[in-house]
Amino acid sequence: MGKISAAKIAEVRAFYESEMYGYWRDGEAVSYELLGPDPQAAETDKPRNPFAIIGGDLVKITVKKDGRETAFTIHAYLPEEAARARFPKGSPFVVSLHPLMPADELLRRGYAILVFNCFAMASDNIERKGNFYDIYPYGNDPADQTGVLMGWAWGAAKILDAVYGGLDRELHLDADASMVTGVSRCGKSAAVCGAFEKRFRMTIPACSGAGGLALYNYRSTGKTYDLTAVGGPSSYTYAENEPLSCLQSDAERGWFNDRFLAYKEPSDIPYDQEWLPILAMDENRCYFVIAACMSEDWVNAPSMWECCKKAAEAYREAGLEDRLAMHFHREGHAVLAEDVELFTDYFEKMYYGRETGVDLNALQTTVFAGQE
Repeated sequence: MGKISAAKIAEVRAFYESEMYGYWRDGEAVSYELLGPDPQAAETDKPRNPFAIIGGDLVKITVKKDGRETAFTIHAYLPEEAARARFPKGSPFVVSLHPLMPADELLRRGYAILVFNCFAMASDNIERKGNFYDIYPYGNDPADQTGVLMGWAWGAAKILDAVYGGLDRELHLDADASMVTGVSRCGKSAAVCGAFEKRFRMTIPACSGAGGLALYNYRSTGKTYDLTAVGGPSSYTYAENEPLSCLQSDAERGWFNDRFLAYKEPSDIPYDQEWLPILAMDENRCYFVIAACMSEDWVNAPSMWECCKKAAEAYREAGLEDRLAMHFHREGHAVLAEDVELFTDYFEKMYYGRETGVDLNALQTTVFAGQE
């Protein structure tokens, strides 16, 4: 691939904005208000949806620009003081587009979690409603078109604005020790966020698939892999991967802008998805990819490995090979406890310079390496 110039980075970024995800927005006035503990957390007798955002301390974030205003509430889950003591400058924190199943593991390690309802931020359809569109209405002019994935990423960035605006002191956070994550369609948005919001220290897209870190031009359908290294079968043949046409259907095209519909074949797209982690490449930032090897046929895990392999070339050319890591667990369309253990150890090694015992070489190798 060779060393990538600043001009090429600008060119690819412009392509993603004009032809795929829509335009990145910033420059708003952002304020916050502490609302106290979530009153729903006391309702312990009611059955809980594991994906419902309940508990923690509530924070209202207000965003204003050009006479428009919107507000949304986040849930801040904070570690106990004893766990937080590991980080004298304040807790590192994860901005998540949805609840994280291994939240207790993060809290135990002294990490805070800031969760918001991305589906209220931008509706997961073609209606173009929600907090983001309150400020930036979707229009017929391509310059007025930003897709849902970018809208969710914008929401994560507004939380970061509030953190730098004083919320870090209120919640005992280290404003510079920030991470962003999401799974599946939210993993796509996390990858987009990492490419456009440079302040996040680590980007953690999980099981992101097509439109995320799965290459448009690499299909694993019908290919067989040996998954014994992760406790899987020695012969696992992938079924159908999500095609480009699905991303352009009424169910999913809201994730993108209108111009993306013009690309009828993967080969028509001039820049494939390895550019998302490349756009996030920086000596002060890290990238940690999570995926699952089994039961992820639709998500196309081998294609995400190929994406990482291509991006790794650029990282090596820039002398930043240790800034890109990955973990492909055996099974689970989620961020698992084992992923949390690895990415927190990795973050502490890279950001704090701690010897955590994490093997960077192991993280840069996956079960798909050398297979076809």
